[in-house]
Amino acid sequence: MMQEKHRRHEKRPDNYYKQRFDLMRSKKGTKDLFWLRQVSSFTASRIILTANNLRIFDHFKGRGMTAAVLSKAIKTDNRATELLLNSLTAIGLIEKKGSFYKNSPVASRHLVKGQPEYQGDILRHYSTLWENWSGLDEVIKTGLPNKKAHDHESFILGMHNLASLKVKRIIGSIDLKGIKSILDIGGGPGTYSMAFAKKKINVTLMDFSETLEISSRLIKKAGLGKMIKLVAGDFMTQNTNNTYDMVFLSQVLHSFSSEGSLSLVRKIYDTLNADGKFVLQEFYLDETKTSPPFGAIFAINMLINTKGGRTYTLAEITSFMKKAGFVNISHKIIDDTVLITGMKKKAAKKSRQPVDSCLLA
Repeated sequence: MMQEKHRRHEKRPDNYYKQRFDLMRSKKGTKDLFWLRQVSSFTASRIILTANNLRIFDHFKGRGMTAAVLSKAIKTDNRATELLLNSLTAIGLIEKKGSFYKNSPVASRHLVKGQPEYQGDILRHYSTLWENWSGLDEVIKTGLPNKKAHDHESFILGMHNLASLKVKRIIGSIDLKGIKSILDIGGGPGTYSMAFAKKKINVTLMDFSETLEISSRLIKKAGLGKMIKLVAGDFMTQNTNNTYDMVFLSQVLHSFSSEGSLSLVRKIYDTLNADGKFVLQEFYLDETKTSPPFGAIFAINMLINTKGGRTYTLAEITSFMKKAGFVNISHKIIDDTVLITGMKKKAAKKSRQPVDSCLLA
């Protein structure tokens, strides 16, 4: 049997492995094996997350150093640190010259704390999610979430990291004419609340007290502490009827089940003044629920971390809004998100009934 296998192997052409490699590099081969590269991409993800957790990019701020110097500064193993830096260089986040390493321009812009486009907080949140996602096998079997790890500060600050990259585009896509008061529900770090406040609009940010402790720091740092009202609590239990010109709901709906989403949207309808506006931002998902990839994959994140949440299609969200009573619903796709706007239906004016003249006699 062993001899037979050996003979079969000998029949392969001399360039057998080269042909296989060329196939992998070809258009067809690349497409066929794309999924395989996705499977192995976790290695690069883990390398970046670990480097961020160790604050390696902060240590390289404005200077370069050897692996030995860095390992001493962050108290890590010298050999392991050098291998990590080499891999980060291959990824493109570190640059190497001789034995010296330094941040690449991309790392300097996004991974050094204090930079306007800093993304280190969201990476720490992803590192926490890594633990929860590792339980996906059991989640699929039971349908139950696996939210074993949670770092609330990294989560909220991470939301600020991401929102800071697109807040100008989102706010610029909303018609704010005539809007004097806005309720930002579940506004987390207050990134959008601050942008609204800068336009001289009265803003109320409503979220849980644990979250507001974080957002209040960011708001005060921005010098907007007197322009944004913070309200701690659960929106669903608050008495807010007919109070606001506009309600803004950003990346919140996906945490709710279908039933919970409808209840939330109905509550928002009641919260608005007559002719009030509802603006919702969510991850975009087409009607097949399979594209774009980020929207479809994010649904699994909600499966892992919530009891009933998922990504909703534009049609599903529009249906929630129509059932709640919203009219003139429109949408705009911005990168991986969709901005949906609806208006509160105008109350019908009561017509005056003519008075029978005989009643006046």
